[in-house]
Amino acid sequence: MQFRSLLPVLGSLAILVPAPALAVDALGYLAPRHSRTIAGSAWGVQSGDSERVTLFDRAGELGVKWTRFLAVWPAIESAKGRYDFTSIDEPIDAARAQGITPFVCLSNGNQLYSAPIPHPDPEWRLIYGVKPAPPILNEAAMEAWLRWVDAVVTHAKDRVKHWEIWNEANHYAYWGAKPNATDYGRLVRLTAARIKAIQPDAVVIAGALAGLDPKFTADFLAEDTARQIDIVSFHNYAALPEARMYLADDTWAALRTHNPKLELWQGECGYPSASSTKDFRATSPWGPIVQAKWLLRQSFVDTYFMRAALSVYFKLFDGGNRSDRQKRPEPRPVDRLLGFPSEATGRRVRGVGVNEKNLLSNPDLIPKPAFYAYQNLTAVLDGRYAPADLPSLPIVTIHDQGQFHGIGVDDAYPSIPLVAAYRAKSGSTLVAYWLPWQPQEYTPRPARVSLQVPATRFADPVLVNLLSGEVVDLPAPIRSGDADVFPDLPLFDFPLVIVERAEISLNAKASTPAHEAYPRL
Repeated sequence: MQFRSLLPVLGSLAILVPAPALAVDALGYLAPRHSRTIAGSAWGVQSGDSERVTLFDRAGELGVKWTRFLAVWPAIESAKGRYDFTSIDEPIDAARAQGITPFVCLSNGNQLYSAPIPHPDPEWRLIYGVKPAPPILNEAAMEAWLRWVDAVVTHAKDRVKHWEIWNEANHYAYWGAKPNATDYGRLVRLTAARIKAIQPDAVVIAGALAGLDPKFTADFLAEDTARQIDIVSFHNYAALPEARMYLADDTWAALRTHNPKLELWQGECGYPSASSTKDFRATSPWGPIVQAKWLLRQSFVDTYFMRAALSVYFKLFDGGNRSDRQKRPEPRPVDRLLGFPSEATGRRVRGVGVNEKNLLSNPDLIPKPAFYAYQNLTAVLDGRYAPADLPSLPIVTIHDQGQFHGIGVDDAYPSIPLVAAYRAKSGSTLVAYWLPWQPQEYTPRPARVSLQVPATRFADPVLVNLLSGEVVDLPAPIRSGDADVFPDLPLFDFPLVIVERAEISLNAKASTPAHEAYPRL
C-alpha cells in the first residue's frame, strides 16, 4: 500500500457541544487466541532471553505471529572456523512449535577478526560498553563475516526465511564504530547477495535502525542495496509513540525513491513499567498500566499511521539481576542533586540490572497488564484486516473534556484525538481511537466525544476495552451521508476499539486479571 501524507488521516476536532451520556451494556470479555489458531497478523514479540526457550510457550499465549532475535556472530563462532548453532537452533524450533515465525538478525562484530573502536565519551562507554568494530572496515574480517553468513543461512534455511542484516547500524554502540551509512550499505549489499545465493526465496531485511533515520536510510539504500532487499526495518523508543509519525513521510520518500516495492517493518520498541530499568528509560510517569497503554498505542501507530507491515514489541522477558549496579563516573554538582545523567531525555542511565520493558515480571514470570493488553489486541485485530484509506477525515467532537483539561478547538498534538480504521476482506470495519497524551496510570474520568467515521457501515457494533478485555454493547450508529456517527463515546489515553460483534469471541468471565487502575467503559 502506498503511504500517503499523514495530514489527511489525523482526524479533526469539532466545536464543543453538550451531549447526554448513553448507557452501555456489558456483553462479556474477549476470549484469548493462541498463536497456533491465528492464520496471520502484524504482531510480534522478542523473547529477550534465547536461553529460556520455554518462554515461547508464553509468546504463543500472547497470540503473536512473529518473533525477532539475533544470530550473534561471536556466540556462534567463538573459535575461528568453528560454528556452534545452539544459540539459534533452540529459539527457532521453540517459536515454530508455537505457530510463530522467526526472523533472524545477523549481527555483531567478532573480536577474533576486529579490534574494538571505543567511543570517545567515557560515560557512553560505561553505559553501553565496547564492542568489536564492524567487519566492513577490515577485508579479512569481512571475508570471515561472509563465511559465517554462508554457514548460518545454510544451516537454518529450511526453518528461517526472513533474514535481517545487522542491529542498529546507525548507533555507535551496536555498529561498533562511528556510524557510516555508506559502509553499512556496502555490508548490506555483500551480505544480501550471499543470502540470496544460498536461499533465493529469502526475504532480506535491512536497517534495524535506532530510531527513524530518513537520511541514513536514503544513504545506505543508495549503495545499490535497494534492489537486493525486501524490507527496511526500524526501532523506535520514545515517551510518546506517536512522535515517530513526524518522520514517516521522509522515511517513505526514501523507500519509494530507491525501490517502490520495499516494505517498512517496526522490529523493536518498548516502554518500561518502572523507572529503575536498564536501557531506554523514558520519562515519568511509569507504571504497569502506563506500559500497557503505550504498547497498544504504538501498535496502532505502527500499522496504521506508519503503514508498517509488522510491529514487534521488545520484550517478553529479561533475565537481568536486580542487584547489579551501574558503575558511574564522579558526578557533577547538578548530578548530585538530580541523579545521573542530569537530562530529562529518556536516555539510558544504566546498562545493567533488569530491563523493565518486559511483559513478564522478573524473576517470577508473572504477566504484567501489558501482556494481557497485547493478548487482547491479537485476539481482535489479525491478518483479516488491513489499514483502510478513508475518503475524508474522521471527525471527533468533544462534549466533555473529563480529566484531560484543555483538549478542544485550535489545539495540536498531543491533544488531538487520533483515529485508525481497518477493513477486512469481508467488508467488516474496525476502528480504534484515543488521545495521545502522556499515558497515565489512573484515568477515572474519560472525556466524552462523538465520533464520525466516513465510508463505514457498522451493523452490530461493540466497544472493546483492550486493557481489561471488557466488551460492551453500542447503539446502532447514526447515518450521516456515507459516514457512521457514534454520538457518545468515552475517550481515554489508550485505544478503544469499535468492531462488529460477530468478528470477536467472548467469554462470560475475564481472562485478564482485575486491576484497580483499569478504567470501566
